Amino acid sequence: MNVLKRFLKYVSIDTTSDSTKDKTPTSKGQIKLAETILGEFKNMRLDDIYYDEENCYLYAYIKGNPGLPSIGFISHLDTCEDAKGKNITPLIHPNYNGEDIILNENTVLSPERFPSLKDHIGKTLITTDGTTLLGADDKAGIAEIMAMLDHFSTSHSNHGDIYVCFTPDEEIGMGTDNLNYEIFKPDIAYTVDGNRAGEIAYENFNAATANINIKGTPSHCGSAKGVMINASRVATILNSLVPNEFPENTELYDGFFHLENINGNVGEASLKYLIRDFDKENFEKRKKILEKIVKDLNERYGNCIELSIVDKYRNMLEVIEQYPELITKTQEAIEKTGTDVSVRAIRGGTDGTDISFKGIPCPNLGTGAYNYHSVYEHICLEDMEKVVEILISIVKQFSKTDKHTLIKK
Repeated sequence: MNVLKRFLKYVSIDTTSDSTKDKTPTSKGQIKLAETILGEFKNMRLDDIYYDEENCYLYAYIKGNPGLPSIGFISHLDTCEDAKGKNITPLIHPNYNGEDIILNENTVLSPERFPSLKDHIGKTLITTDGTTLLGADDKAGIAEIMAMLDHFSTSHSNHGDIYVCFTPDEEIGMGTDNLNYEIFKPDIAYTVDGNRAGEIAYENFNAATANINIKGTPSHCGSAKGVMINASRVATILNSLVPNEFPENTELYDGFFHLENINGNVGEASLKYLIRDFDKENFEKRKKILEKIVKDLNERYGNCIELSIVDKYRNMLEVIEQYPELITKTQEAIEKTGTDVSVRAIRGGTDGTDISFKGIPCPNLGTGAYNYHSVYEHICLEDMEKVVEILISIVKQFSKTDKHTLIKK
């Protein structure tokens, strides 16, 4: 089965995760997709397969030659809640001409808004019909890993052990909650969950969530002077004191504060902020800024505000930079496929962060897809095929390496 057929098969299954639930898997569609892939595993020549039915983790293993580095590949089963993931109708556009693509009468995929489209003139694009997401995040990664796995299941070439894991609920931050490191135990690994083919990312945000609760003092408006504390108004004052560094006006290595939620009334109000920064020192400063704002407002309004800050994940660069050979050889493997290497930082998080801090350095690779989490999501078929080449090339590249050269610098 080629990579396109796999991809179209996988996106036909609704695997939207459910952030209101706290146990994997949060949706039945993820089970259906896992069982579909399990059936494909059974038709391959693999040395081991394991399906954690309770938590919906799927593992595969091909035994390699001793003394070579073992390599893992990870993608996630779920899609995000930001756009509808049910009844997806992929549209295939061969020989793209570089002009606007009419998805439906109300939705246009335009190179003026999405300049990366110009990079795919003459190639085959797969888009949505403008009413759902496509599901390339991360079913493209799954399809590409499956094509690579199929290749090595029948190959007699030298390579190290190959581990594969497909995880549930990555989109809601639960992707590695129940990952079994006794089963998935490579020396190095890659999430296949990025954008352009040839991309490698090994930096991501340090991340924290700040929850702020404000207890107001209601009063009749006619006799409110000196009595009323309007929790909603305090909330708006608090937000006005947060530095003007938001996702919508930051890029590249800029950090930010993101007001994800605000609601309330006179009696009580709440705000939820995401705190993000690549630099660890600046990340800590951002937390101090919120703490200082709350402290000052509590002095003004009589200790009516509670702040809770919880760290979520760290910048994987702390781990990856200790393995320079990993990055060098990955870049060489990409270049051997005739693909330009693109190194970028992830303005978000990835399962690879937690995996890296568990002792398995795990950068992220591109899938060939763009505009994740939206009805404008699209992918280039030729780039998907190139990513399969890249994954095969990476395995081959490390087949020339003694595993002991991957020790920390």
